Amino acid sequence: MNEIIRAKRAVVRFCPGIEVEGFELPDSSYHVSITTASKAIGFASNWLTLTLKRRAKALNTLSGLGFRNNISDVLTVSKTGDKSAKLISIGDFSSCILYAASQGKKEAIALNMALTQMSLTDFFRDAFGVRPLTIEEKRAAFYKTYAESLSWEDWLAMDREDARIIQESLMFLSECV
Repeated sequence: MNEIIRAKRAVVRFCPGIEVEGFELPDSSYHVSITTASKAIGFASNWLTLTLKRRAKALNTLSGLGFRNNISDVLTVSKTGDKSAKLISIGDFSSCILYAASQGKKEAIALNMALTQMSLTDFFRDAFGVRPLTIEEKRAAFYKTYAESLSWEDWLAMDREDARIIQESLMFLSECV
């Protein structure tokens, strides 16, 4: 068992309804909770935990995509009490996104499309001497690509409350653009 590490916790919100629990470790590296990572890519929150325990075929495929299986145990302290979490690196989260997309998970496909589009846009803006997007502009661009990557039926398949929040956000963003 790994040593428990104290970490800072924050919600990493890509856009309304699409978020993960993020952690900053003492070495300034960033990680994602395995439960919220699993959910963000379209699996049940316990998917990665079970996959790691079973040594399933999925773990072999994940390894082929660069997944290093280096789980960190962290402890965060807050006013409501201590909270422990199991984390993966951002690189391992990327591998999980690719794996889930290869399995046809629409949330992972949309997440991959949105992150790739946003990243490519940043590189092109830099090449043409255009100022970087603000975080608000990045979230709006992310959300537009994410939303366009999913059909209405895909939205309905997601958690009803999340779908309601996302639908309201889409209407808000369309009014802003």
